Amino acid sequence: EDVYNVYVIPHSHDDVGWLYTPDYYYETYQNGPQGSVHSILDATFAALQKNPQRKFTQVEQDYFSRWWGTRNDTERSIFRSLVANGQIEFAVGGWVMHDEACPSYSAMIDQMTEGQLYLKDIMHGIEMADVSYGWQIDPFGHSSFTPDLDRMLGIKGHVMYRIDTWLKSEM
Repeated sequence: EDVYNVYVIPHSHDDVGWLYTPDYYYETYQNGPQGSVHSILDATFAALQKNPQRKFTQVEQDYFSRWWGTRNDTERSIFRSLVANGQIEFAVGGWVMHDEACPSYSAMIDQMTEGQLYLKDIMHGIEMADVSYGWQIDPFGHSSFTPDLDRMLGIKGHVMYRIDTWLKSEM
Protein backbone atom coordinates (compact mmCIF):
# COMPACT_ATOMS: atom_id res chain seq x y z
CA GLU A 1 0.00 0.00 0.00
CA ASP A 2 1.38 3.40 -0.99
CA VAL A 3 1.75 6.01 1.70
CA TYR A 4 1.86 9.68 0.79
CA ASN A 5 3.16 12.54 2.85
CA VAL A 6 1.21 15.70 2.14
CA TYR A 7 2.61 19.05 3.18
CA VAL A 8 0.31 22.05 3.28
CA ILE A 9 2.19 25.32 3.45
CA PRO A 10 0.06 28.44 3.97
CA HIS A 11 1.87 31.11 1.98
CA SER A 12 1.52 34.34 0.12
CA HIS A 13 1.44 34.38 -3.63
CA ASP A 14 0.55 37.86 -4.65
CA ASP A 15 1.55 38.92 -8.12
CA VAL A 16 3.05 42.38 -8.04
CA GLY A 17 1.31 43.50 -11.17
CA TRP A 18 -0.08 40.87 -13.50
CA LEU A 19 -3.53 41.71 -14.83
CA TYR A 20 -4.00 44.75 -12.59
CA THR A 21 -1.86 47.34 -10.87
CA PRO A 22 -0.11 46.50 -7.59
CA ASP A 23 -2.30 49.10 -5.85
CA TYR A 24 -5.46 47.37 -7.06
CA TYR A 25 -4.28 43.96 -5.85
CA TYR A 26 -3.25 45.41 -2.51
CA GLU A 27 -6.49 47.28 -1.80
CA THR A 28 -9.43 45.79 -3.71
CA TYR A 29 -8.71 42.62 -5.70
CA GLN A 30 -11.11 39.60 -5.72
CA ASN A 31 -14.64 40.18 -4.54
CA GLY A 32 -13.95 43.53 -2.96
CA PRO A 33 -11.67 44.45 -0.08
CA GLN A 34 -12.00 41.10 1.76
CA GLY A 35 -9.89 39.43 -0.96
CA SER A 36 -7.24 42.11 -1.18
CA VAL A 37 -3.64 41.46 -0.23
CA HIS A 38 -4.06 43.96 2.61
CA SER A 39 -7.03 42.06 4.02
CA ILE A 40 -5.32 38.69 3.65
CA LEU A 41 -2.29 39.92 5.60
CA ASP A 42 -4.55 41.43 8.28
CA ALA A 43 -6.48 38.15 8.66
CA THR A 44 -3.29 36.09 8.71
CA PHE A 45 -1.73 38.30 11.38
CA ALA A 46 -4.85 37.96 13.55
CA ALA A 47 -5.08 34.17 13.05
CA LEU A 48 -1.42 33.60 13.95
CA GLN A 49 -1.83 35.51 17.21
CA LYS A 50 -4.81 33.35 18.20
CA ASN A 51 -3.11 30.00 17.60
CA PRO A 52 0.64 29.44 18.13
CA GLN A 53 0.42 26.19 16.12
CA ARG A 54 -0.35 28.10 12.91
CA LYS A 55 2.41 29.07 10.52
CA PHE A 56 2.66 31.24 7.42
CA THR A 57 5.27 31.81 4.74
CA GLN A 58 5.56 35.34 3.35
CA VAL A 59 7.13 35.65 -0.08
CA GLU A 60 6.69 39.06 -1.75
CA GLN A 61 8.20 41.96 0.17
CA ASP A 62 6.64 44.63 -2.06
CA TYR A 63 3.19 44.00 -0.59
CA PHE A 64 4.52 43.13 2.83
CA SER A 65 6.31 46.50 3.00
CA ARG A 66 3.04 48.30 2.25
CA TRP A 67 1.28 46.38 5.00
CA TRP A 68 4.18 46.85 7.43
CA GLY A 69 4.07 50.60 6.81
CA THR A 70 0.54 50.74 8.23
CA ARG A 71 1.40 48.88 11.47
CA ASN A 72 1.96 50.68 14.77
CA ASP A 73 4.88 49.91 17.12
CA THR A 74 2.86 47.41 19.18
CA GLU A 75 1.75 45.46 16.09
CA ARG A 76 5.31 45.46 14.76
CA SER A 77 6.58 44.07 18.03
CA ILE A 78 3.95 41.32 17.99
CA PHE A 79 4.81 40.50 14.38
CA ARG A 80 8.51 40.26 15.20
CA SER A 81 7.67 37.84 18.03
CA LEU A 82 5.71 35.69 15.55
CA VAL A 83 8.80 35.62 13.34
CA ALA A 84 11.10 34.86 16.29
CA ASN A 85 9.00 31.89 17.40
CA GLY A 86 8.84 30.46 13.87
CA GLN A 87 5.19 31.14 13.06
CA ILE A 88 6.12 33.41 10.19
CA GLU A 89 8.86 32.52 7.74
CA PHE A 90 10.13 34.58 4.85
CA ALA A 91 10.87 32.61 1.68
CA VAL A 92 12.86 34.05 -1.21
CA GLY A 93 13.01 37.40 0.55
CA GLY A 94 13.03 39.30 -2.72
CA TRP A 95 10.96 42.35 -3.46
CA VAL A 96 8.95 40.05 -5.75
CA MET A 97 9.03 36.40 -6.76
CA HIS A 98 10.75 37.16 -10.04
CA ASP A 99 9.78 35.61 -13.32
CA GLU A 100 12.72 33.49 -14.33
CA ALA A 101 11.83 33.16 -18.00
CA CYS A 102 13.22 36.48 -19.22
CA PRO A 103 14.81 38.73 -16.58
CA SER A 104 18.37 39.98 -16.65
CA TYR A 105 20.85 38.80 -14.04
CA SER A 106 21.09 42.32 -12.66
CA ALA A 107 17.30 42.57 -12.23
CA MET A 108 17.21 39.26 -10.34
CA ILE A 109 20.10 40.27 -8.09
CA ASP A 110 18.76 43.78 -7.45
CA GLN A 111 15.24 42.73 -6.44
CA MET A 112 16.55 39.94 -4.19
CA THR A 113 19.06 42.28 -2.56
CA GLU A 114 16.48 45.02 -2.04
CA GLY A 115 13.95 42.66 -0.44
CA GLN A 116 16.43 40.90 1.83
CA LEU A 117 18.04 44.15 3.00
CA TYR A 118 14.57 45.49 3.75
CA LEU A 119 13.81 42.45 5.93
CA LYS A 120 17.10 42.75 7.80
CA ASP A 121 16.35 46.41 8.47
CA ILE A 122 12.82 45.98 9.84
CA MET A 123 13.33 42.70 11.71
CA HIS A 124 16.17 44.11 13.83
CA GLY A 125 18.46 41.12 13.54
CA ILE A 126 15.95 38.40 14.40
CA GLU A 127 17.73 35.28 13.18
CA MET A 128 14.47 33.61 12.15
CA ALA A 129 13.89 36.46 9.67
CA ASP A 130 16.90 35.32 7.64
CA VAL A 131 15.77 33.72 4.40
CA SER A 132 16.69 30.03 4.17
CA TYR A 133 14.57 28.86 1.23
CA GLY A 134 13.90 29.94 -2.30
CA TRP A 135 10.31 29.87 -3.51
CA GLN A 136 9.38 29.91 -7.19
CA ILE A 137 5.88 28.49 -7.47
CA ASP A 138 4.59 30.53 -10.37
CA PRO A 139 7.37 31.41 -12.80
CA PHE A 140 7.14 30.59 -16.46
CA GLY A 141 10.39 28.71 -16.64
CA HIS A 142 13.37 28.42 -14.37
CA SER A 143 16.67 30.18 -14.90
CA SER A 144 19.97 28.35 -14.66
CA PHE A 145 21.18 31.39 -12.69
CA THR A 146 18.77 30.82 -9.77
CA PRO A 147 20.85 28.10 -8.04
CA ASP A 148 23.90 30.39 -8.22
CA LEU A 149 21.91 33.31 -6.85
CA ASP A 150 20.53 31.14 -4.05
CA ARG A 151 24.05 30.03 -3.15
CA MET A 152 25.31 33.64 -3.10
CA LEU A 153 22.46 34.59 -0.75
CA GLY A 154 22.96 31.63 1.59
CA ILE A 155 19.69 29.96 0.64
CA LYS A 156 19.72 26.27 1.67
CA GLY A 157 16.88 24.88 -0.44
CA HIS A 158 14.45 25.84 -3.14
CA VAL A 159 10.77 25.05 -3.74
CA MET A 160 9.64 25.32 -7.34
CA TYR A 161 6.62 24.50 -9.41
CA ARG A 162 5.65 24.52 -13.07
CA ILE A 163 8.05 21.79 -14.02
CA ASP A 164 7.55 20.39 -17.50
CA THR A 165 5.33 17.30 -17.60
CA TRP A 166 8.04 15.23 -19.27
CA LEU A 167 10.49 16.10 -16.49
CA LYS A 168 7.94 15.26 -13.79
CA SER A 169 7.44 11.85 -15.34
CA GLU A 170 11.20 11.24 -15.11
CA MET A 171 11.34 12.09 -11.41
